[in-house]
Amino acid sequence: MKRSRLFTLLSGLGITAVMILSVALVAWIGLTALGSFEAWQQAFESVRPYLRWWRALLYSALFAIWWDLLRRYRHRPQDRLRVKRIGALGLVLVTCVELPRL
Repeated sequence: MKRSRLFTLLSGLGITAVMILSVALVAWIGLTALGSFEAWQQAFESVRPYLRWWRALLYSALFAIWWDLLRRYRHRPQDRLRVKRIGALGLVLVTCVELPRL
């Protein structure tokens, strides 16, 4: 069963809205718990090395999942091409997010 483009667009917008609301809720809870924006920044600075390791593990896990999908669709060229495109898009997005952090 194929989904309509409108449904795909609306579900993507819904997921984006939920993610933005989740980030806003976490920020609000953090600011309420710590009291000020400076304390919030100081807390982030103190855990920065752990966040680097977390990002490295996250990207490694995503790469492993992508590699497994690529291997799984070895005999289905159309799906394998789709997985390669998703991997290329993911690499571009990760690069765009991580390059400014250097």
